[in-house]
Amino acid sequence: MTPSQTLSPDHARPPDPVPSGLTTAAYTGLSLDVGRKAFSADGVIALIGRMAELGFTALHLHLTETHRVGVRLPGFEELAAEDAWDAAEAARIVAAARTAGIALIPEIDLPSHAGALLHGREHLQLRDRHGTLHPDRLDISRPEALELALALLEAAAAMFPGEAIHLGGDEYFAAPWEDEEAQHPERFPSLVAHARDQLGAEATALDSYALFINALAARALELGRLPMLWNDHVVPAAEQPLVPISREVVIDVWIRWRAWTPSVTDYLDSGYRVVNSNGDLLYFVLSGDGVPEPHGRRRFGLLEDTFAPRRFMGLAAQDSHLDVPPVPAGEPDPVLGASMSVWCDAPDVLGEAETFELLDTWLVPFARVMGAPRR
Repeated sequence: MTPSQTLSPDHARPPDPVPSGLTTAAYTGLSLDVGRKAFSADGVIALIGRMAELGFTALHLHLTETHRVGVRLPGFEELAAEDAWDAAEAARIVAAARTAGIALIPEIDLPSHAGALLHGREHLQLRDRHGTLHPDRLDISRPEALELALALLEAAAAMFPGEAIHLGGDEYFAAPWEDEEAQHPERFPSLVAHARDQLGAEATALDSYALFINALAARALELGRLPMLWNDHVVPAAEQPLVPISREVVIDVWIRWRAWTPSVTDYLDSGYRVVNSNGDLLYFVLSGDGVPEPHGRRRFGLLEDTFAPRRFMGLAAQDSHLDVPPVPAGEPDPVLGASMSVWCDAPDVLGEAETFELLDTWLVPFARVMGAPRR
């Protein structure tokens, strides 16, 4: 190309993504559950402006949930709720975030919480060893299931350009308190059979999960996106699972249910980078039991008095914490930052305006603790 030549609009280089803070260990995020609750585009745009004022770096959009898809994803418009964002509303949010300097991180939550995504694809729902259907779980042993997940990932990436993308990945297998049947290692025979077909007789359902997540992560990287993943089913690489989750994936650490389940230290010792989404201290939840108390008050006290940027959950609901020490000067920091989460388990207990008004009493102390520079 000669100096006088210019790129045509059709071939113009896309703008660089808004920095999320992940690549510089300066992430101050907010996760918003727009899968369960129908937040308006105008409301989210106003929230983005407020986040920018407080020094946040990123808004993580949890776009899909068991009963609802909150946006008309290109190619999957038929799955969206009637009150979901359309393409024009999504574009307004993208433009507002770019203007405000807030990175957007979309999440399609798979392979669990997938009921709404599987409407019309019921043959991809997972069955257990008794033949019982689990309509909110994707049967990741099936090639078509992976094809669907990759297409959804690409649709979200196209609609919400940026530096990172969240793969979801939470609550697919039984939680530690569930009964013996739920914990059975061959509860889902198709997953076990798939893993053994790929890896040999010692493989487990967790290996099927890891194969699936690694395929999504590889596609995210091809798209130029940093993949993130909830920590629920990540076996630390130091434990030498048959298939470790790729270390290119940023582990979003929200929970540690039991002392024998992995801690943030296990992930760090295995070479993973992490984000702190402490589920005891940073979860703003609209639930059937009521609404959050103001100022980040949870059972252990006010957010500003209990949280620190490197304070991860030690044990769930036990007022037990793990404080990760800072790295020596000049070394890359594997703790990339922290994020508050807004969950709408009972979306109608507060209206949108009331939700954002109450949320602001959490955003302010969180930003202060994170040392986020105000604008």
